[in-house]
Amino acid sequence: MCILNIRMAGIDYSLAGIDIREKFSLTKARRGQVYEYLKQFHEIRGAVIITTCNRTEIYLSGEASYHGNPFELLCGALDIPFEDFSQLHRTREGRDAFRHLCRLGCGAKSQIWGEDQIITQVKESLLAAREAGATDSYLEVLFRTAVTAAKKIKTDVHFSRLDNSVATKVVALLAHQEQPVKKVLVIGNGEVGRLVAQTLSHHPYEVWMTLRQYKHSAVEVVPGVQTMDYAQRYERMHEFDAVVSATLSPHYTVEEALFSHLTPYPRLLIDLAVPRDIEPSAAFLPGVRLYDVDTLAGDAVREDHAKLLREIDAIIDKYEADFEKWLSYKEAVTV
Repeated sequence: MCILNIRMAGIDYSLAGIDIREKFSLTKARRGQVYEYLKQFHEIRGAVIITTCNRTEIYLSGEASYHGNPFELLCGALDIPFEDFSQLHRTREGRDAFRHLCRLGCGAKSQIWGEDQIITQVKESLLAAREAGATDSYLEVLFRTAVTAAKKIKTDVHFSRLDNSVATKVVALLAHQEQPVKKVLVIGNGEVGRLVAQTLSHHPYEVWMTLRQYKHSAVEVVPGVQTMDYAQRYERMHEFDAVVSATLSPHYTVEEALFSHLTPYPRLLIDLAVPRDIEPSAAFLPGVRLYDVDTLAGDAVREDHAKLLREIDAIIDKYEADFEKWLSYKEAVTV
């Protein structure tokens, strides 16, 4: 199969710990800067970047003469020495890149097997690239076809529902604490924060969520969840048994120095952000247990994954053939 010159490279949880992955975590503004950096390379037709808590991946559509490493370009855009991380990424081309993206979209590449959020993140990544004027027709169709395949897989393949989202992992963790957890503070009103708060609200916990008052747009409040101003978090944090933080903040939402002076302080801290929200040194305070996205997910691989992957790949075969047909038509019209 030839997808002209599609190349991708990425770093994920299987290759690097959170301390390294957070160096490649991209805010919306930072992602825009990468796109602008890539536009100076005339051999690159288009680009799409996927950035989540578990991975950062870059997909490039290039002229036939382009043979560069997308990850090296990403490092260049971020002013990160490529040599320091050259062994911590994977590259794929053409057919392998397409099939990887399909598996990624359905959650078969996620640290938490079969997670539901990743397909939305893939779609939003394409939209962001389009808004930045960074993508091209080949990546547009590649991503749209992969997303359609992922939707079909999610419909037809029965993933285990025991571990298909970060929120369910949080619930399981709270339920197995030696000291009962009754009151939980969720810092962050983004997609992950709302999902965790909503899931917790269906269990016997008193759930609170922080809101940032300076935001002028409408704020989505989760039914059954109480709210407080983000600025009040330290003032109120001593009331809670557990704190879950899931923001896009470039700064710590829980700093060890301020947290350590609380009387008492919550003994369970769960950090779902990349870059991290909770200062890692908080884990060394007496009685505190700190979990991040790596330690929370654990080993989610099950014995039936090999069987399910065969089912997944059979569905991908059909959409791969569809993409080949489009590519043949595209090349025929272009000639």
